[in-house]
Amino acid sequence: MAREPKEFSIRPGRREDATAAARLWMQSAAEHASYDPIYATSANAERIMRRFLADLASSAHSFLFVAEKDGRLIGFVSGELREGSPTFNSRTWAAVDDVFVVPEHRSRGAGRALLEEVKRWAREKGAAGISLQVAAANRRGREFYRRLGFREISVYEVLELGEGTETSP
Repeated sequence: MAREPKEFSIRPGRREDATAAARLWMQSAAEHASYDPIYATSANAERIMRRFLADLASSAHSFLFVAEKDGRLIGFVSGELREGSPTFNSRTWAAVDDVFVVPEHRSRGAGRALLEEVKRWAREKGAAGISLQVAAANRRGREFYRRLGFREISVYEVLELGEGTETSP
């Protein structure tokens, strides 16, 4: 089956993209909260993300790439270089913190293109690879990353100790 021609472009994010990217992040956060309430956002999350993403766009050790269609952001990926544990063989990773494509533009290549741009950036920076975390209940996302060649090496577990939480088996 032939792919449709690209209907979007990928480019480095700029400080002025932070507002639109933070709005996309809020959509991503709402989707994540549907997977698990642990992903619920704080009241000022969008403002914090706007500032955070603006800073990423101007740092040599972090990345913000955006997918754009008709002058509107339809997706983004962000992250930074991180050193692995000093107890293992030393590796630098391009650690993806967030990747999101608006639902109406999924399965059209934007997510793949965003991660290809991260891969190019990671090689340029001398990183050993790309790492990311994905919500356990995000089956679509997990399958997407598997098709791109990612492999699961760790499972992130949480035990909440808040009010009304069972603490003994």
